[in-house]
Amino acid sequence: MRAALGSRSVAGVDTGGLRTVIHESIYNTMASFQVVTAKGHRYLRIVESFRDPLTRRPKLRVLRYLGRAEEALRTLAQAEHVELASRTHGPVAAVWQLAQTLDLAALIDGHLPRSPGPARHDGLTVGQSLTLAAVGRACRATSKRGFARWAETTTLGDLAGVDVTRLTSQHFWDQMHRVPVAALAEIEAALVERVLAHFALPVDTVLYDATNFFTFLATTNARASLPARGHNKQKRHDLRQVGVALCCTRGGLGEPAIPLFHQVYGGARPDVRVFADVLPLLRERFVALGGGLEGITVVYDKGNVSRDTQATVDTLLVHYVAALTAASQRTLIAEATPQLEPLALSPEETVQVYRTRQFVWGAERTLVVLVSPRLQQGQRRGVEQHLAKAVRWLDQLQATLARGQQRRARATIEAQVAERLRGQHLREILDVRLAGRGRALTLTYTIDRAALDRLEREWFGRLVLMTDQHDWTTAEIIGAYRGQAVVEGVFRTLKDPLRLALRPQYHWTDQKLHVHALLCVVAYLLATLVHRTAVRDAGYGGSVETLFDQLATIRRVQVARPTARGRSRRTHQLETLAPLDERLVEALGIPT
Repeated sequence: MRAALGSRSVAGVDTGGLRTVIHESIYNTMASFQVVTAKGHRYLRIVESFRDPLTRRPKLRVLRYLGRAEEALRTLAQAEHVELASRTHGPVAAVWQLAQTLDLAALIDGHLPRSPGPARHDGLTVGQSLTLAAVGRACRATSKRGFARWAETTTLGDLAGVDVTRLTSQHFWDQMHRVPVAALAEIEAALVERVLAHFALPVDTVLYDATNFFTFLATTNARASLPARGHNKQKRHDLRQVGVALCCTRGGLGEPAIPLFHQVYGGARPDVRVFADVLPLLRERFVALGGGLEGITVVYDKGNVSRDTQATVDTLLVHYVAALTAASQRTLIAEATPQLEPLALSPEETVQVYRTRQFVWGAERTLVVLVSPRLQQGQRRGVEQHLAKAVRWLDQLQATLARGQQRRARATIEAQVAERLRGQHLREILDVRLAGRGRALTLTYTIDRAALDRLEREWFGRLVLMTDQHDWTTAEIIGAYRGQAVVEGVFRTLKDPLRLALRPQYHWTDQKLHVHALLCVVAYLLATLVHRTAVRDAGYGGSVETLFDQLATIRRVQVARPTARGRSRRTHQLETLAPLDERLVEALGIPT
């Protein structure tokens, strides 16, 4: 029996569905299908006609065997009922696999007090719920209310064996409420210890910094004492804020830092006071990690430095590399300027430096004065901008006085001029003079460009570094301090509104804010470890953000096919992968 490929039927079955399974290259040939009988059974095969080039006689070429006719035609008739569902798989699978490797859920549960009665919350332990929240935070920053809606677009529910639609905001709030604040430091310490052991990460140079994150807590909310108004680094001075101090590893080439310690503090407290309180906690954490304090160098910026905090550092017996404010070291900078020498930090970068050993705050310390060309140029541009703004204001005042329309007292005008020239070295550059009395006041000013050039040569761009690592080379001291930018990069990531966003926090109690901060830090830890593995094992060269964008292109398809008994058989497979995706799947252990 033979029929042309089309909408005709064989054995009473419509063959139009055959189009869905025959490859396009076959469909475009002069193909047809045959039912042949062998040993009493009928089989269906696809053939095409061609003419033998030698004999010029027509012949048949078999393209594909489809099995017994009844089964093949039944499958073809049902082919149009196949259901496909494609969901994001790469990011959640990579982070979930790592969380399973670290046994994160059991680790969290092991540091919580036993709760009376049977477990509620959809059968999940607190550790399992917080692990899901951390995985979600690492992949996509959503509110607890929006978690389920996002998770439905991913394979997280399949991986965890959880109905994500039941993970409501109330579920997460209830689970977070069961975590005592006192247990958070223990959970973090145990997780960090496990990470350092599993990934064989050294802890020698650690970086410290602090920043603040605004919240949307109302002023009338008295249930939270941590959020308070203060100097907000995102310029949201109108909102209550929460501070977070962070200590992390130095990182490596192409690899981000690994967080080792975090501390949440009140939004009204200045960074320098927080550092003094955090130092003993850092000591406890380092001792708990089993490392000798004599082998650790802490790097911190000038915003955390004072005589008192430095005295605390000295008593802790840890090494340090810190920065001092240029304003506090004018004598040293004046001494260094004529003695600056070039230092090659790399084949592409040479800087001017001066190194000495002096007593500062009762101890001998190695001091390095460094000229940063980038900072030097930025400070020059900043002064130029402030100078232009001051000149515009002086021109307007000069014109007002010239018209005789000025009614303010001379003392008032002098005070306003002094306020305008405060800061940014304007008093050294602008010479402003008032003459006359009453409405006969006149104003003149001159710009001392030579003074501006002298500031650029002798002051702009100066960084003063301080350390007790007297045996380190100047390049090593500078390199350690520049690692401070790594912590700033961590904070930028934690302020990313799309991924890992620690702010804005919508929680309204101190306990929830503490747990939320831990979740965000753990999420960042998981994301950076995934990135580290991708760099080392898959040769990935991008950032954490671009890696997760790349992983988002890895999707898994659920195929639901009807069976002969009328049921649905579901299988999973990944969509076609690019070569880079294939390497990432293998390196990160992403299940297919």
